[in-house]
Amino acid sequence: MGIVQKQTIRGTAWSYLGALLGFVNIILLSPKIFTTGEIGVVQLLLSFATMLAQFSSLGFTNVINRLFPWFREGRGRHHGFLGLSLVITMAGFIAALVFLKFYAPHFTEANMERSPLIAEYSLYLPALLLITMLFNLLDNYNKVLYDAVLGTFLREFLFRVFNLILICLFWVGIIDFNGYVFGYVVSQGIPLIIIFISLLIRGEISLKLEPGFITPQMKREIIILSLFGILTGISTVTLTTLDKLFVNTYLGEAEVGIYSIASYFAVLILLPGRSVSKISIPFLAEAWKKNDQHTIRDMYVRSSISQYAVGLLMFSGLLVNLDNIFRLLPEAYSGSAAVIILISFGNLVSGSAGVNGVVLATSSLYRFQTWLMFILIALFVVTSVIFIPLWGITGAALASMTSNIVYSMLGVLLTGRRFGIWPYSTQHLKITLVGVAAMTAGYLIPQISLIPDILIRSLLVTVIFVAGVWCWRLSDDLTGIADSMVERFRKRF
Repeated sequence: MGIVQKQTIRGTAWSYLGALLGFVNIILLSPKIFTTGEIGVVQLLLSFATMLAQFSSLGFTNVINRLFPWFREGRGRHHGFLGLSLVITMAGFIAALVFLKFYAPHFTEANMERSPLIAEYSLYLPALLLITMLFNLLDNYNKVLYDAVLGTFLREFLFRVFNLILICLFWVGIIDFNGYVFGYVVSQGIPLIIIFISLLIRGEISLKLEPGFITPQMKREIIILSLFGILTGISTVTLTTLDKLFVNTYLGEAEVGIYSIASYFAVLILLPGRSVSKISIPFLAEAWKKNDQHTIRDMYVRSSISQYAVGLLMFSGLLVNLDNIFRLLPEAYSGSAAVIILISFGNLVSGSAGVNGVVLATSSLYRFQTWLMFILIALFVVTSVIFIPLWGITGAALASMTSNIVYSMLGVLLTGRRFGIWPYSTQHLKITLVGVAAMTAGYLIPQISLIPDILIRSLLVTVIFVAGVWCWRLSDDLTGIADSMVERFRKRF
């Protein structure tokens, strides 16, 4: 089992454990403990900081992903790459502070009536932004050093452990909501400290600059990559942040809380793809450096099949348990079923594209991602302006789904036309048939009491789907993992 597969399994495992904690935090506890406005204000703070961080990083993530192979060396200094990255990051943070200085009064005034809490807690934005930017920097640096798991563990799992503790402290009255928001921001900083210590212990922290190493041609490439990265980086957070900002603009923070809870379920479909994309970046960058077309094609096609298979399993499980989801949630969330379905379907189609985004980002076509991003944002803005006033949060989900699918398919089309690499095959059709069979079986079960119903319905769908994929040998990666697990079980018992 190769390093990509091993880290994908470990990263996905931490992601799903984190998702389980997130389910407890966001689905089971938060709606019963916080008001929808309080849920909305935390989501808005994080969304605004995340989106602003994409601008403030000055596109340097693009440089890390594409050019680090030319800086890499064995002594941990990497020709001053981390020092250069930190200088760019702090310059971007200072620019963001200037922006916030002038924008904050307008932001507060615009939200005073509709969303008074976001106006009150916007003072935490600078700290949350700095933490987000520095963590993103170190996580990306650690990723290109072939460790994509630590960042996933820290952000997806450990942070949610701290958040669970904060929720419980608020629940029993030890802290008030002010204390919760403060603790939430501090908890975001703990993963940053841990990943810094990890890199320091491994000897990968060197802030010494080596400006002489950067040739005029490389300097030009860095500038161009950064300029395009400022724009293309937005695409990674547009559909997870801009939708909440539009919902807040048209409907208010209470609807943001409802929309955030409903859309959380759809994130389950994306988790395997995030792990695959994260670890594949350094390998694909090296493959493009060596013009290794076989490795690029193999990673692209295999990721598409495995991500679609796991995504369809998650999608099937969500659909057959839709009634159970709303048996868990308070009455205020009863009208958000369409949000779950639409965003989940959009994520399923997007996931079926595999590591298409990474293939483009690490190739000579990275500039074209910028134009695709323009299409994405323009389409999302237009559809949001049309759909949200008509259908509320369902309209926001429809806008998100439409934009997501169009963006993903245009990326697939571009990669296919320029490099002759297409991810789809009859394997996807067969996986779809297996998914339909599993969903049909799940729907046929009569409803019983909540917990047994969830367990039985989910287990039946999983068994039928996994058996179909395994017996039909539809995914080399997934069947290889299954064969390995069976072999270990046989040797042990």
